[in-house]
Amino acid sequence: MKKLRILDETLRNAQQSLWATRMRTRDMLPIAAVMDEARFDAICVAAGVSFEVAAMFLHEDPWERMRLLRQQAPKTSFDVLVRARNLWGWKAQPYDVQTVYLETLMRNGVDSFKVFDGLNDLRNMAWIISEGRRLGFKVKGFVGFNDSPAHTDAYLAGKAREFKEHGVHELVLSDSPGVMLPERAFSSVAATRAAIGEDMPLHFHAHTTGGVSKECCREAIRAGADVIWTAARPLAYGHSLPWVSDIVRIAREEGREVDVDEAALAEIDDWFYWVAHKEGKPIPEDEPFDPVHHRDYVGHQIPGGMISNLVRQLQDLKMEHLLPAVLEEAGRVRGEVGYPHMSTPFSQFVGVQAVMNVTSGKRYATVPEALRLYARGAFGQPIHPLDPNVADILTGGKAPIDSIAGLDEPALPRIRAEHGPFESDEDLLLFLFLNPAAYTGFKANRARIAWTPRPSPVAALIGELGRRADIAAVEIEHGSLRLSLSGRITPEAAA
Repeated sequence: MKKLRILDETLRNAQQSLWATRMRTRDMLPIAAVMDEARFDAICVAAGVSFEVAAMFLHEDPWERMRLLRQQAPKTSFDVLVRARNLWGWKAQPYDVQTVYLETLMRNGVDSFKVFDGLNDLRNMAWIISEGRRLGFKVKGFVGFNDSPAHTDAYLAGKAREFKEHGVHELVLSDSPGVMLPERAFSSVAATRAAIGEDMPLHFHAHTTGGVSKECCREAIRAGADVIWTAARPLAYGHSLPWVSDIVRIAREEGREVDVDEAALAEIDDWFYWVAHKEGKPIPEDEPFDPVHHRDYVGHQIPGGMISNLVRQLQDLKMEHLLPAVLEEAGRVRGEVGYPHMSTPFSQFVGVQAVMNVTSGKRYATVPEALRLYARGAFGQPIHPLDPNVADILTGGKAPIDSIAGLDEPALPRIRAEHGPFESDEDLLLFLFLNPAAYTGFKANRARIAWTPRPSPVAALIGELGRRADIAAVEIEHGSLRLSLSGRITPEAAA
């Protein structure tokens, strides 16, 4: 039986889910060398939002972050998530931009990427798959699941076969909403395994939102998954991923060997507990399964961050009492527009339309232009046919749009002529990641990435005690050593 492998998502998906991607580079670098020794299958270091948030909100150069991480962790494969033809955000990027993005990722230390599309439309991913293979990346196809009549095991297996035909090296079955139940995890992984054969590595990824991710991972392991995505304990659970040590334990209970360094895993947990403490971040509990919550959430599958946005919109309208009705309406809209994966931008399309339908009292009386474009195919082929009556309203009888039309027209010469010169391809891509004002702001406020090695636990403890006004003295005992400190307590005093 093949060993189970672990892909670490602490620096990407986990902090995106729990910390709004606000983790600073100074909190990643001190532990990177230990992560390099943990024997992960890969460490996922970025997605499109990582670049945007690092530059726009933290004023850090995300490319410099990547290079510094690579210096500290030279042995382990670095992985990123790529949003299909968009690369990041909502806008489709021409093929020459896709190519320079991949080239720049590779130059900055990335070895593999997983490519996903919120509609599982392979046409939106075909170019970047072929370019990734040409450049020498390990390319992973990402089949997204959400709970709907359209997402049958046969559908998931069919998408897996499409990815295999396009030449991906590995396949990911992802329950990003966290709504899959254990029996479905087994059947969907088994069907996907049958579709791609025994030789292609199969990943399983499940968010913990629904409360049964560990059980789903157990069933995925039983059904033949090769790689499970996890996170360090302080950034696990809640809306994030399972804790790595729980998955290692489960795998071994199922008779699967897992070749990880458990001492390194414990050290990684300890470090991120310290980071969470410094930054004032709560540690999520591993909440038990709640069938009522699961039933309600499955209806709309709107991510937690998007629900927060809906609450703010309703508060601005003095209609926050309508939130339950909006969420119920979102479930109806989701079905009527073909059950898209509830990630950006489709969760916004569904949520905004639901708000408009409920607050106006008339369904689809007002429709955002982006949703009309979606209905005409501008974002790709919908997962399931739209409700015919709704489709008529949204399209207004206008002709369909080809989602990849015009992407073969080069854009880089125009971008360089109109907005350059740029210092490098990295600089050009940052300009594209950000709006012009944010790019200017980053340039003006760019912060130097400075970091220090991990403090010893004793020094960190004394520093914390020194900040406590109610502690006048500290006694330290270690073996034959006995030390008493009084007055102003500092780490230096204990050195």
